[in-house]
Amino acid sequence: MIKLLKPIAHCYGVINAIELAKKVANENKGKNIYVFGLLVHNEEVTKELDNYGIKTIDLTFLDPIEELNKFDKNDIVIFTAHGHPNKYEEILNKRGITYFDATCPRVKDCFNAIRSAKETIYIGKRNHPEANAALTMNDHVLFYDINDRFDYSLVKTDNPLVINQTTLSFLELQDIHQEIRKNIKNPNIIDEICNATLLRQKAINELGGEIDTVIIVGSKKSSNTMKLYEVAKSRHPDKNIYLLENIEQCKNMNIKYKNAVIASGTSTPMNTINQIKEYLEKQ
Repeated sequence: MIKLLKPIAHCYGVINAIELAKKVANENKGKNIYVFGLLVHNEEVTKELDNYGIKTIDLTFLDPIEELNKFDKNDIVIFTAHGHPNKYEEILNKRGITYFDATCPRVKDCFNAIRSAKETIYIGKRNHPEANAALTMNDHVLFYDINDRFDYSLVKTDNPLVINQTTLSFLELQDIHQEIRKNIKNPNIIDEICNATLLRQKAINELGGEIDTVIIVGSKKSSNTMKLYEVAKSRHPDKNIYLLENIEQCKNMNIKYKNAVIASGTSTPMNTINQIKEYLEKQ
C-alpha cells in the first residue's frame, strides 16, 4: 500500500508564483521574459517555465547586480517566490525595465515585520535567497545561521524581534527559541514557519508504526524539502527513508515496501508525485 501524506504538492505561494509567471508569458508574447533566480526550488517547475518561453537566470554563481544591469527596456523580469532585496527593484526602476514580483505573501509578512523592528535576530540558512533578502530589510538585523553559534554580545536591546526563514524545521526552531530565551531577557519571538511547511513536518513526525517506508519527493535545492527529509530521518530511524527528485531517480532505485507514504516539498509538482506513486504501485 502507498498513500499520499497531505498536504502535498504545491502550496498557495508556489501556485501564485507559477500562475503569475505563466500569465506574464501569455500576455507578453514575443518578448524576452526572465525569472531572476529560481522561481521555486524545483527543476521540474523550471522545465515547465522553459516550455512557456520563460528563461531562468540561476544566480548561484553570478553577481546579481551585474546581471540586473544587463537587462534592457524590451526585457521583462520576474522576481522569485523567495523574495529579493529592495535595491533590485530600484535598479530596474531607474533603467525603466518592467518587472513582476512573485514573492510569497507569507515571506512578505516576514519582511514587513523586520522593516518595522528596532532590532531583529533573523534565523535562517546562510546563502538561501529568502535569508539573503531578509537581511537587507533593515540596517539592524543580526543573522542567526542555523549551522553556526550565535554571538549574543551583538544584541543591543532586551526585546529584539526574533523571526525566521519560513522553510525551517519546527524541531530545530524549538531548540533555538529555547536557547534564545536563556540568553535574552524579553525576546519578541514570532514563529514564521509557513503553515504548508509546518503541517507536512508534523504529519511526518506523527507517522504510525505500521508505516515502514517514507518517500520524500522534491529537489535537494529546496529548503523545506530537505527539512522534511531531516525530520523523517531523525524521528523514524527504524523506517526506510528515501529522497527522490523525479521519476528517473525512482526507476534507478530498488525501493521495497509493505506500507509506504509519499510526502513532498511545497514546490513539488503533483505530476511528479503521481508518476512515482504509479511506478511503485506497478512494481
